[in-house]
Amino acid sequence: MDYKIRKATYDDIDECMELAHFANQLMLSRNNPQWDRGYPTVEILKKDVDKNQLIIALENDEIVAMMALLEEKDEVYEKYDFWTEGPYISVHRLISKRRGLGKRFLTLAIDRAKEIGTNVRIDTHIKNVHMQRLIESFDFQKVGEVDQNYIDHSLAISYELILI
Repeated sequence: MDYKIRKATYDDIDECMELAHFANQLMLSRNNPQWDRGYPTVEILKKDVDKNQLIIALENDEIVAMMALLEEKDEVYEKYDFWTEGPYISVHRLISKRRGLGKRFLTLAIDRAKEIGTNVRIDTHIKNVHMQRLIESFDFQKVGEVDQNYIDHSLAISYELILI
């Protein structure tokens, strides 16, 4: 399937929230409470749009995937010293309704990192086995755990792909 991939706008926020709700329900069905508190919020997605960092994929005008690609320092990640020193981009809020789009979005993130000369960081809940498999299929290395304030007090497994 050929998807249209572009930056999100304010007009996309409501549909992105529907996609996030879909992801939340799917994760809960897999015993993964990662986004069990209404994450991401409308405010978070608006900030992503403001910073031009929310990327979406459309299939027949329906948003079927999204990802926030942050090209700035991540406040949570900066609290930990297990990361490799140097510039990085981080991937957050990666959601896909279609098989293969998660892989395509991670490839897009890696390509962007190569283009601007940075490493890539990402994390996921310890119970999000599907995302762990996807991340590890790209040779990301586990580097530690970060506190993402999950409702079950679990930590997130942190990964880094060294490109520089």
